[in-house]
Amino acid sequence: MQDREKLIKYNKAFIKKNKKIPTTTLDFYKFVKLIGKGAFGKVTLGIHKLTGKYVAIKAIDKNYMKDDFSKKKVFQEVFILKKIRHSNIIRLLEVFESPKHFLMVMEYAGGGDLLQFVKQRKRLEELDAKYIFKQIVYGLGHCHCRSVLHRDIKLDNILMDLEGSIKICDFGVSRIINKGQLIQEQCGTPAYLAPEIIADEGYEGFYVDIWSLGVLLYAMLQGTVPFKASNLQDLHALIL
Repeated sequence: MQDREKLIKYNKAFIKKNKKIPTTTLDFYKFVKLIGKGAFGKVTLGIHKLTGKYVAIKAIDKNYMKDDFSKKKVFQEVFILKKIRHSNIIRLLEVFESPKHFLMVMEYAGGGDLLQFVKQRKRLEELDAKYIFKQIVYGLGHCHCRSVLHRDIKLDNILMDLEGSIKICDFGVSRIINKGQLIQEQCGTPAYLAPEIIADEGYEGFYVDIWSLGVLLYAMLQGTVPFKASNLQDLHALIL
């Protein structure tokens, strides 16, 4: 049974017994160890006490969410993760708040990320890369079918579970797009950026994700990204 389904089953049982919806608190989870840290929060490995399932809990400091732009960014990520549901995309199980943090409880992929996986092996054999790449394409294809542009496809944002399944994660700069819409925002990881983002003349469709996908495939097979430079200006020139 999936983690989300277990949570739903528990909540239904609680409602039936208590006639009200339980409010999730920090007490619902046992926090095990820190597994990631960013500018505005941290990710902790946790255990849902009632089901015994491991989860990844992303805690965003509420001080970061004081202005409307930051709030919109966080809530957009939640909206997108609720909109997409695929075996090759990390699942959002629930969200709740504590006095100091906004918390996102997500599926835990215990196999680490693809960047570390490639580093340990220097480069991947073609058959191994093909097995992994196919799953990434399936997951990203699902995003695109749901009008979601990821905008930060890279080795670091591909997680692996203990069974070898691939999970796309980190939808922090993702957005919903409309057909024919011209997007002006510049975001993503420099080495994976598509030339149309660097050109800063607007871009449309899902092509910037496809470019990043190509960079990722190259990095899996060669053990390094195709475009490297000592400064951002030279890197942009190479990509263009």
